[in-house]
This record gives sequence, C-alpha cells and structure tokens, in this order.
Amino acid sequence: MRLIVTRILVVSDTHSKSLSVLPKALFKEIAAADVVVHCGDYTSLSLLQELKNLAKRFVGVYGNMDTVDIRQEVSRKTVFDIGGKKIGVTHPYWGGEPFGIEETIAKEFRNVDLILFGHTHDAWTGTVDGITLLNPGQAYSAYNTDKATAGIVTIGTEGLKVEIISL
Repeated sequence: MRLIVTRILVVSDTHSKSLSVLPKALFKEIAAADVVVHCGDYTSLSLLQELKNLAKRFVGVYGNMDTVDIRQEVSRKTVFDIGGKKIGVTHPYWGGEPFGIEETIAKEFRNVDLILFGHTHDAWTGTVDGITLLNPGQAYSAYNTDKATAGIVTIGTEGLKVEIISL
C-alpha cells in the first residue's frame, strides 16, 4: 500500500508586481509543494499568472486590494478537497478592520476541516468552533513587520498538520 502525503504551501498578501521581489526561499517552497494556495491581495495580475505557471496545482482567491482583472481570474472564496479533507479559502474581500475577523471568516464556510485566509498580515493558526484556521501572514518583508512568512499544510496518514514558516 502506497502512503500519500500532500504538502500545501499557503501564501497571502504578497502585494507585489512579481515573484522576483519576494524572498528567494519562496521559490523552493513552491517547487516542493503539491498545491500552492494564495489567500488574496496579489495586487498584480502578473504575480497571479507566475504562481499559476510555477505551481503543480494552484488554488487562489482575491482580496480587498485586488483589481478587477484579478477578480476575473479567481473567486472571492473557494472550497477544495484533498486527501479526504475539505479546505476553505478566503480573504475578507470586503476589507475592514483586520483584528478579530477569525469568527467572521469561520462563518463563511460550512462542513470544512480547515480554513485558509489572509488580510491581517499576521501569521496565525488556531481553532474557531472546532475548525482549524491558518493565516500565513505576508509573503514579503515590509509593511507592519520585517518577517516574511508562509503556511505549510501537510495531509497524510497522521491527518492534518499546519505550521507557519519564515521565508
């Protein structure tokens, strides 16, 4: 029997025109991932296209800072299944105060095992109403922190594991 382990790279809030301006470690993580998920606020269509071209499988949503051309390429929220787990992805496309949004985001989905989201720029993982949530933070060093971060989700024989990594 072959054991299948799936590695998902989760990024958000890249706010960049190209992957080339983001940390070089990000390219290694993209190459190692079975799935790349972007939780919104690309802010350029070219960055979205680069991710789609590099990822083995890509899942993305738009954020409150994304333009119409990006919104035509990806939806405001999505759900996908992998390894027997149902995963919701969103970015508070409505914008607003970034603090305390976890409960609001959790209400956006029903019957999911994991919710991936962006917007706050702060890497965080926790549980709301029994659902695991992961915010990968921001994938660049600037704005409100000098740390670039991403999330790694591993789905395998031991179930679902989430972690935050520095880029």
